[in-house]
Amino acid sequence: MTIFKKLPGSLSLQRGTVVSDGAFFNLFEDGKQEPLHVMYHGIRGTQNVAGNKEKGAATGNSLAREVTNIQLTESAKLQPNAKLLVKWDFRFIDLSYVLFASASKAGADKTEEYNFRQAFLNFVNRAKESDGLKEVVRRYVRNIVNGRWLWRNRIVAESITIQVTAQDYPETFSFDALSYNLKSFAEPSEQEQKLAGILLKGITGESTNAALHIEAIVDFGMGGVEVFPSQNYLEDKPKGFSRSLYQLTPKKPDHKANDNQYLGQAALRDQKIGNALRTIDTWYPSFKENDEKPIAIEPNGANLEGQIFYRVGKDKVSAFDILKEIDELDPSSEKGMFLISCLIRGGVYSEGE
Repeated sequence: MTIFKKLPGSLSLQRGTVVSDGAFFNLFEDGKQEPLHVMYHGIRGTQNVAGNKEKGAATGNSLAREVTNIQLTESAKLQPNAKLLVKWDFRFIDLSYVLFASASKAGADKTEEYNFRQAFLNFVNRAKESDGLKEVVRRYVRNIVNGRWLWRNRIVAESITIQVTAQDYPETFSFDALSYNLKSFAEPSEQEQKLAGILLKGITGESTNAALHIEAIVDFGMGGVEVFPSQNYLEDKPKGFSRSLYQLTPKKPDHKANDNQYLGQAALRDQKIGNALRTIDTWYPSFKENDEKPIAIEPNGANLEGQIFYRVGKDKVSAFDILKEIDELDPSSEKGMFLISCLIRGGVYSEGE
């Protein structure tokens, strides 16, 4: 077995999934649908900041501080008597196309780089025939039908129906999302197996028409409640502005207006959906100690919730370490399935100065 001492100086993988944004709609009892828009408005809250006497700290002279906290913010709310409807599309690309660049720096011996490229392509070919790839795809399907990608909306919901369709397939697949345990990928149903079979045709290159259309009907038990699209990161927020929400066809608010304003259609960003879909890593070393929670596929096991790299250390189970074993790596082993998942995720794996 060849263990590569070093990865190529330039090793780049393109993302192996195609994910659309998840558009938000109001769904009414008569079946009518209308886009759910972000609202720009003002709120009057209170100052609650620990450790800053000028901004309402818990200590200091309370009479010397302003209690009121005026903010401008964005929110998204259902219309009365409406449920939340979220729509998006998903497919894999052929796994053979994920390798974007693999090259050594100028003047270096090309033999090692050539050998690595051949080992990489051989692993991809083995993966396409493996049970490991089938398991990875089944886990993606489970994260579609369990509604993990709805994030906070899933936590607040009373019931969620996930409906999945595929072109050239007459069947509509329907799932009760809240009946699934988010920790488990065991015992895929017959419907899940069928969806995995469709996606496998795309990732193995058998078909270029292997996309799924997903719709979630989210019932909160009441209308007129706040729902949760993606938030935007703003490095320099305007003074007094609280929160920016992601919009399709975004519209800038008129800051001089004297009333609430409807902006663009609310949505979940494709990256946020993609992060939920790839939350399938149960193969990292401290899985049991971490309450058997799956984490998102990341080369070093980076996890925001735990603020830790779960795959860095003496076990040498980062994607950078495993790639060096790629020559004869079994794609159906735990390391193999993790590496397949990393290839699907994409990213830069270069090693060098």
